[in-house]
Amino acid sequence: MNQLIMFLKGLDRKILFLALGGLLLLLNVGRLSLQAYSNQIAEAEEKQNLLAQYQETVSQLPALKKRVARLKQKADKLEKYLFSGTSQEVVSSAMQIMLQELVTKAGLEPESIRPMVSGAKTTPRDYHEISIKIRLSGTQSQFVDFIAQLYSSDKLFQVESFTLKPYKKAEMKIFIDLKGFYTLKNA
Repeated sequence: MNQLIMFLKGLDRKILFLALGGLLLLLNVGRLSLQAYSNQIAEAEEKQNLLAQYQETVSQLPALKKRVARLKQKADKLEKYLFSGTSQEVVSSAMQIMLQELVTKAGLEPESIRPMVSGAKTTPRDYHEISIKIRLSGTQSQFVDFIAQLYSSDKLFQVESFTLKPYKKAEMKIFIDLKGFYTLKNA
């Protein structure tokens, strides 16, 4: 240890500081090189992960194409069951006419068939709905015939509620709330 101190005392301070500065510079260059190397390794790993994700996505592509085709097929089937027209008024009129025909075929007496057209916009989607209030009079078997015709028709309706009240001896008053579904097409 004494020899080292003696050796350092014999060296000029300038040389000592230059040597120390050189050593610090060399260590700093080593640290920067190591950091750059670590950054390159991290970038390479990230690129490998992205490549693996891409390969996985590409491998799922045929299954996704089949699923899209099935969904398109289901959408086309659903489209057949929906009313379509250029405006909500045109569609509600078509629904009203169809329901009037079904009521007449079932032998019921229509008191009113009123589509409840609303001007309020709901969330954007591919289909829309119209509420329809129906007041009828007739027998229970006629009502059952009407419901059977409604559900066997090629258009989609949802019965929200219905009320049956006795009227005369064998007849009743029938109140039905329906929803009809439709799509709008540009003319």
